[in-house]
Amino acid sequence: MTLHDLKTPLSGDKCLLCGGVPDVIGIFVPDDPGAFGGHKEKARIIRYCVCSTCRAMPGLQEKIEKVIKAEIFGAVVYYE
Repeated sequence: MTLHDLKTPLSGDKCLLCGGVPDVIGIFVPDDPGAFGGHKEKARIIRYCVCSTCRAMPGLQEKIEKVIKAEIFGAVVYYE
């Protein structure tokens, strides 16, 4: 996968937080890949999308990290 692949919109993209139409593609690189299901010696890169409404939320980065971690470890995410 190349950087171009990571930043190119895909037909199935949706907002990570609300499930809406995405406005922005983001890349999350955790400081501790092991905490997000990766190997501690390797970098983990996680692509996500958010809509313009969710993008303006306070605490956006913390919410994104919680949802990503929940999805990696098998939790079901319900959109409101």
